[in-house]
Amino acid sequence: MLERAEESQGLLGPVGLDDRPRPASSRERIVKGLKQSASFSSLQRRIIFFNLFGLALLVAGMTYLSNDRQNLTQVYVDALRTQVEIIAIGVAETAGIEGDVAPMIDPEKAQTVLARLAKPAGVRIRLYDAGAQIMTDTFYLDGAPEAGEESASSEAGEEGATDVFDRVERVYDRMSGYLGEEAEIYSEGPSRGVSKDDEVVHATGGQTAHKVRLSREGEIVVSVAMPIVKFETVLGVVQLSTVGGAIERLVREERRAVLEIFFLAAIVSVLMSILLANLIASPIRQLAKAAHVEGGGAGSQIAANLPEIPDLTHRTDEIGELSGALIRMTGAIYQRIDAIESFAADVAHEIKNPLTSLRSAVETMHYARTDEQRQKLLDVILNDVKRMDRLVTDISNASRLDAELVRERMERFDLGELITMLAGVIQSEGEERGVRVITDLPKGQLMAQGLEGRLAQVITNLLTNALSFAPDNSALTVAGHVLPDGKVCVTVEDQGPGIPPENVDSIFERFYSERPASEAFGNHSGLGLSISRQIVDAHGGRIWAENVPDPTNADQPLGARFTFEIPG
Repeated sequence: MLERAEESQGLLGPVGLDDRPRPASSRERIVKGLKQSASFSSLQRRIIFFNLFGLALLVAGMTYLSNDRQNLTQVYVDALRTQVEIIAIGVAETAGIEGDVAPMIDPEKAQTVLARLAKPAGVRIRLYDAGAQIMTDTFYLDGAPEAGEESASSEAGEEGATDVFDRVERVYDRMSGYLGEEAEIYSEGPSRGVSKDDEVVHATGGQTAHKVRLSREGEIVVSVAMPIVKFETVLGVVQLSTVGGAIERLVREERRAVLEIFFLAAIVSVLMSILLANLIASPIRQLAKAAHVEGGGAGSQIAANLPEIPDLTHRTDEIGELSGALIRMTGAIYQRIDAIESFAADVAHEIKNPLTSLRSAVETMHYARTDEQRQKLLDVILNDVKRMDRLVTDISNASRLDAELVRERMERFDLGELITMLAGVIQSEGEERGVRVITDLPKGQLMAQGLEGRLAQVITNLLTNALSFAPDNSALTVAGHVLPDGKVCVTVEDQGPGIPPENVDSIFERFYSERPASEAFGNHSGLGLSISRQIVDAHGGRIWAENVPDPTNADQPLGARFTFEIPG
């Protein structure tokens, strides 16, 4: 039985915790890495914070070992039960003798057995007789550790600890406590006399019992007592108790291992966060720097060169999309700037003509001798003023058109009904010249998606332009139909002289004016067709002009045809 008892000390493995290596060198590297300072951008700080915050929550959950400590205590109880059972059997078989009155335990033989088992197991063993009178305590045997020795060394080790992990552990222990609920305070019993411990009292009645207590230093002490039975008689009680601080050392070392992993993971997380932040922040910083154009403020200098947005479209992430969007936006801005410059130059040119005529008439007014001469000059001045007023009005409408097209909301409406109404208005204007307006529309509704008012402006411009070129007693044809792709196509066709072939492509340019000989000069600004193209383009459609061919005479067209398509 003694051999079995010696072999069973492997069950006490969880109790002996003093031979685990501690990687001091790795901790030094961690602390050294944490002390290194760096300057982080706002984005880097945020990424590092969120990564470390999530890691800290994970570690906090792992290091909160109240429930784990209770489970570990239960493991100790189970292990001690197994050990005390083996020891009780060994004592009963080796030291149990038949007395004069009843069986009893031989103290010398029992002391020899307990002395051989106590020190290798790292536990305290006490032996009682059947009346709970203490017979042997291994703490007072030669070579056994004195009571409180383990605890004192543990406290001395904690007081001498200076590394960051020990500081963190002590702070955590003060915040969380050792147990989730209150436990009985352990007090050292008398070295002689009858034991009052609950587990010993229960064991004298033939039952195995255990008790978990806290020492005055806050260390867990687990005690298990089992009766020694032989010849169906309780000979005595053997009590096994853990040395104070054994469970705490195991928990502390497990927690230390978690903290070391945390600090290593934190360093890796910081480095990866910096790398990730640089991958994000660096191209964004380049885009922001390129998009920041100096100039435009009071007292600021004009930028020497136009900004060039870095081309990061090779990236498949959102930064690549942002770079492409900024490049397209910058290109659109430059195109708009060029269009504004061209428009301003055209406006200056168009306004300069009536201003020159007006100035010449005013200067000539001093030389007019008769009322008839002065009246002619006044008529010229009046016509020039009207022409300038018309130009300013059309230019103002054209300049506001883009903003209005963006603000207004497109809706679905009946384009056929709109064409019929506008054709009736033009019909009344052409009655004096005998010009008829013919509509060719499909049966039912001709639905379109767009701005009804702006498309009415396009149709009105095309009908008015066709009416001005239509010969007397001729006809205008307005047709509409739905294309196979779902778009709506509208054509306005006249029977006039047609469009000069060299001007077919430039007819929609600003201030282009090719008017009939019978029409007075200056009655049109040349912006009508340009505005019409702008409106159709805003609807996602297209507009073009062409001549109606004459099968019998290729040099003389039968008229002009204007066509536009918009989504249906």
